[in-house]
Amino acid sequence: MLTLSDRAALTGVPLFADFDKSELATIARYMDAEDYAAGQVVIWSGSENRSLYVLLGGTAVVTIQIKGEVESVLARLEAGAHFGELTFIDGKPAAGNVTAEHPCRIVSIPLAQMHKLHDEQSVIFGKLSWAMLRDLAAKLRLTNEKVHDAVQWGLDAAQIDPTG
Repeated sequence: MLTLSDRAALTGVPLFADFDKSELATIARYMDAEDYAAGQVVIWSGSENRSLYVLLGGTAVVTIQIKGEVESVLARLEAGAHFGELTFIDGKPAAGNVTAEHPCRIVSIPLAQMHKLHDEQSVIFGKLSWAMLRDLAAKLRLTNEKVHDAVQWGLDAAQIDPTG
């Protein structure tokens, strides 16, 4: 169950920017809250935990294993960030780990609760789904830019001119 402080913190979450206080109060009824200590793993790579997570306080890191013991930090998450949406949506295992870097307060919407939101509050469900789609599109655009930059860097490093 969310505290009054948790509910108030939801107003500062970009994913919920288009929701009024009444709509946020409704969404909050479908959420769980949990505290994580620094170093505690929130999501393990390969897990199939189907929840959408929202970081209300603290910081976390998203890492992916490259080879052997080598990990790469994909992102540092701060209060207001959300994560876990790919596994939440498609049910495939998580590609990376999310670990609390500092103590974190995290709220989540388990998939079963999202289904209940759909059945009981379809307008709010639609609004939340649209917000998630917009955010995923922004993340995909950023990924496209990073891939472009990495390929360009590789061409430059190898002194390859793709035009001739």
